[in-house]
Amino acid sequence: GMGITGTDVSKQASDMVLTDDNFATIVSAVKEGRRIYDNIHKTVRFLLSSNIGEVIAILVSTIAGWHLLSPVHILWINLVTDTFPAIALGLEPAEPDVMERKPVDKRDSFLKVKDWRRMFEVGLAEASLALLAYLIGGKGVSGTTMAFFTLSLSQLFAAIGFQSERHSILKLKAANHPVLWGAILVSALLQFVVMFVPALRGLFELAILNPTQWLTVFALCISMLIIIELQKLVARLRLKE
Repeated sequence: GMGITGTDVSKQASDMVLTDDNFATIVSAVKEGRRIYDNIHKTVRFLLSSNIGEVIAILVSTIAGWHLLSPVHILWINLVTDTFPAIALGLEPAEPDVMERKPVDKRDSFLKVKDWRRMFEVGLAEASLALLAYLIGGKGVSGTTMAFFTLSLSQLFAAIGFQSERHSILKLKAANHPVLWGAILVSALLQFVVMFVPALRGLFELAILNPTQWLTVFALCISMLIIIELQKLVARLRLKE
């Protein structure tokens, strides 16, 4: 019903009342609703995939008898690496094609089978990269340090990939996502503060890495983003079939 020109009877009988009598408001409301839905979906997928990765990494290392990460490492990753990007994903702008999609069926599950599969794949990749970093580092303090940074930074790279479920990040302008990039920068800076402040480095029982080890960590983390981009590429190809 019309909020300005409509009668009281029509307003009471209506499922929705346009307070400004402008039908374009409906379009804006639908777009905002879809944006919120998408962002909640992105955030949940990001957090669950990160937690799956941590669980797999700790489970495998425990079975193998390795000291991969300590409780303080896991707590730091959950409080710092996960929190800021997750909040930022919830504030993302609407994707370009958000109004071109079919409406979501209210009977559909919020997380479909394909979502769980992709989250498990991302989590498995994060865990595998952390375990590989640990082995490359020699299983000692250096290995733990490499695993700690690989797991935390790979989740930041995963957050970059989670900006869109369908579109490649190469087609997304960073200027349109200032909150996410700001959150990633803050998380990364806090992560490196742990390494380069001696008191914190001692508290976290970390070793100083050499340039080769840092390059290895960054190479492993970047591969996380490549894996997510490949996931999206496969999803786009399936839609075309």
